[in-house]
Amino acid sequence: MVGFRILALAGVLVCTLGFDVAAQTPCQGRHVQSHLPAVQTKGQPVADAPALGAALQSARGGETFLLASGNYGTLRLSASYRSPVTIRSADPAAPACFTHLVLEGARNVHLDGLYFDYTYSGGDPHFNAYFVLLDSTDINIANSVFDGGTARGTGTEADGYSTGIGLKIERGGNLTLSGNEFRKWWTAVLAVQSRQLTFSGNNIHTIRSDGIDIDAADGLAIERNRFHDFGGAAGSQDHRDMIQIMRVSPRGSSDIVIRDNVFDMAGGDFTQTIWAGGDGKDLNNPVMRHRNVLVENNMIYNAHIHGISIHGSDNISIRKNSLIHVPDGHSVPAINISSDSTSVVIEQNAVASIIGYQNQRDWVVLNNAMIQDQSPSQGGYYDHEFIYYARGRKNGYNEYGVRPGSQLDRLNAGSTLSKSYPSR
Repeated sequence: MVGFRILALAGVLVCTLGFDVAAQTPCQGRHVQSHLPAVQTKGQPVADAPALGAALQSARGGETFLLASGNYGTLRLSASYRSPVTIRSADPAAPACFTHLVLEGARNVHLDGLYFDYTYSGGDPHFNAYFVLLDSTDINIANSVFDGGTARGTGTEADGYSTGIGLKIERGGNLTLSGNEFRKWWTAVLAVQSRQLTFSGNNIHTIRSDGIDIDAADGLAIERNRFHDFGGAAGSQDHRDMIQIMRVSPRGSSDIVIRDNVFDMAGGDFTQTIWAGGDGKDLNNPVMRHRNVLVENNMIYNAHIHGISIHGSDNISIRKNSLIHVPDGHSVPAINISSDSTSVVIEQNAVASIIGYQNQRDWVVLNNAMIQDQSPSQGGYYDHEFIYYARGRKNGYNEYGVRPGSQLDRLNAGSTLSKSYPSR
């Protein structure tokens, strides 16, 4: 173990760093490509874990450290830098690997093009978290891979299935996760009591339970991500949500934007897609209600009635989303807004049904294209609305385009993402 602690006057810099260089197995023998665009040359080269420790010991802000390939073990950092300090892999084809991460009370830390590798150890609970941000601000994690583990030897239905939490965030501020891949987790990301939290351009897949769980957030943006191929452990009580907004703390969340994402059941199991339920709380209590929620321009391919479900919230806009039913699931995705919600706009969506609208005076529901895949003789039938570029079980993903002259076309309804599929 190599470690150090720095204490500076007036609390300007507090840094604790630990490396467990003996734990070699998790990072060995795997070829992992990070999502960095190219080999990096601008920055200070770092050869190994002790060299990184020395570099961070002298850092004051503004430095970039380029890490050679290898196992860097555990990174624990509590440093408040004046400007961003960047820890980046030098080569995207051979990223630096960490087996534990704890940023606690850290500020202005950027992690870029790294590999975070969790390997299941006997006795680890399914909610185990090896990568954690605590009370940290101005943190950016980009172009990195969070690789989960597989439970073994438990004697339960969990054996052979994904386990652990990819990244746990508590009481953070101004946090950005962009261009990362989260794969093979029980839950990809859990964020509690955070503010100004951004998820952008991430790929979240092969998840046993939930993709992103949010509790008590103020300022949340989930944009341009891809969620796909979730799958629960057979016989377990797994309950899958691609995005879940909770009221555990207990309090609601505010200023939420969920926009331009693709949610695709693909070759996996059905899930609830966007779920913000009541969690058994008193939604007549103003503190418990969500406020200012925008769900816009998302593509949803799924097979559960809870496509977009939001309860007990105020000032909600649900616009230009496509909720498409795919086979082998539970039910047809719908828009579900609890009738006690206030100041609600639901417009230009493509969906089978809208639940909760009872002619409330402060609700606006218009120009939605009502689509269905149950009866060819009825309006809105999929064959009349869509062009099928790819279908899940056959192709491993779904891509439906808008048929010219269809109801969708005439109303300009549904997500514009249907016009820009990667395969076209």
